[in-house]
Amino acid sequence: MNLTYYRNFCTVVEAGSLTKAAELLHVAQPAVSRQMQVLETEFGVRLLVVGRGQHQMRLTDAGWIFYKRAKQMCQMEEETYRDMSDAAHGLNGVLKISIAPSRSRLFVSRYAKPFSLRYPRITYSIRESYHMQLLDDVLRGISEIGIANAPIPENFNFDILFSRPEHYYLVGRKDNPWVNLKKPFENWGILKDVPLSCSRGHWELLKKTCLEENVNPYPFAVVGTRFAAVEYAAEGLSLALVPMEDDEILSPGLLRCPVEDPRIQIQKTIIKLKGYELSMVMKKFLDVYEEQVEKMHLGNRL
Repeated sequence: MNLTYYRNFCTVVEAGSLTKAAELLHVAQPAVSRQMQVLETEFGVRLLVVGRGQHQMRLTDAGWIFYKRAKQMCQMEEETYRDMSDAAHGLNGVLKISIAPSRSRLFVSRYAKPFSLRYPRITYSIRESYHMQLLDDVLRGISEIGIANAPIPENFNFDILFSRPEHYYLVGRKDNPWVNLKKPFENWGILKDVPLSCSRGHWELLKKTCLEENVNPYPFAVVGTRFAAVEYAAEGLSLALVPMEDDEILSPGLLRCPVEDPRIQIQKTIIKLKGYELSMVMKKFLDVYEEQVEKMHLGNRL
């Protein structure tokens, strides 16, 4: 089967209609329709259900399976051409990564910078995506990997490449009126009636843990990113309860206290689509990523 048919099928799915796909492909709409019919005949199953006027379309269950396979095959072809070019001319290409917005700043300094120094011809296509969008980016092949800081659902669609624990911290101003952040976190009772700010992806876990300790939390600000949550704390409006790297530096005037409770330990996770063969440039990036993580661990032990 000609891979052009597979690519055009993916375009139809992503465009949402045969008409729009034909415009994107610069071919007549009847030609696109015939290609879809050829695929259905080849596999002996209905892939698309097209509504009235060709503008309403949905995938059948078989169509969804075929879309994922077709996407993988087209990506594999692209990566093969790229890998052959890299072998002939040196490593180049584009790193396609979806990352939680709160991770972007550290990603640049810790991973992108050393990788670019080693491979200066590499470029980046970074999508700052919230959790569910990040998973969808990887599922649809928009990004090769996703770097998440919220729990990954038990889903056969993803392979977990790396996972390491990360701790929550209570963050606030030195002069906050609620909790002495210079002292160790004793129990959840100290948060009774304390205005809290946290990111939306973590609120349910924190709420569940508080209620297990008979503490009804006060959600002053449930926001999109942990940086926003910390900003509320920096203005003296709340205490932020957020996951952080152990060596992250806070703004002047802020203190943090680690919350030692295994119930709220989360994993910083890197995922890819199950069965997808990563490009050579992504494999090299993950090698550098592992090196940098190991350096951080060594630095923390010294």
